[in-house]
Amino acid sequence: MSSKSSDIVDELNLYTHYGLSVTKKLGVRLVDAFRDAFSVDDDIRRSYYRDKGIGHAKNGRYAQAVAVLDAVWDNDGDDVDVALHLGIACVKTGEGERGLALIERAHQLDPANTKVSTVLGLTYVQEQKYDLAVPLLIKVAEANPVNFNIRYRLGVALDNLGRFAEAIDSFKIAAGMRPNDAKVHRAIAYSFEQMGNHEEALPYFKKANELEGSAA
Repeated sequence: MSSKSSDIVDELNLYTHYGLSVTKKLGVRLVDAFRDAFSVDDDIRRSYYRDKGIGHAKNGRYAQAVAVLDAVWDNDGDDVDVALHLGIACVKTGEGERGLALIERAHQLDPANTKVSTVLGLTYVQEQKYDLAVPLLIKVAEANPVNFNIRYRLGVALDNLGRFAEAIDSFKIAAGMRPNDAKVHRAIAYSFEQMGNHEEALPYFKKANELEGSAA
């Protein structure tokens, strides 16, 4: 399907989806509806493409998400979900700096939002901003005590900051959730090694090797 045909289909879907609400609005007061027609259309169009863009991001279609959500974000820079999903899509398509700024904006708009805090903390780890990642991930780990990824990435951030004992504690919690994950055992071993504790590191290296061998 050509881009032009796709645009036409989008417009048809948009007005089919929202046609009833438009009809109701027009039926309230015809003159007022006529005067407000353009703003009504803008609101409907924005809502439609907002939902469409967020849907693309959630389903891993990151390039499409960026294309759709860029225009929505330009129209309204205070939408937490648009900032979050556009930010994620930017990070996934190689625009790490811009994506991080958008996710930070989402966090500024709603600092109590655990999902946003989690994504921001994990993105900080990915971008190697470990000092910024740790306080966020500690907070969200308390809110999500059985989330393996949070605990593991918190351990990674702590390890990179030289806080090895704390990193080991976090890795051990992660290992309790996934005892057969070799990378967690290896991470514990490396943290012990960096503390100069070779004897403590050895059984974790051995366990990691065993798990990797069984998976081969």
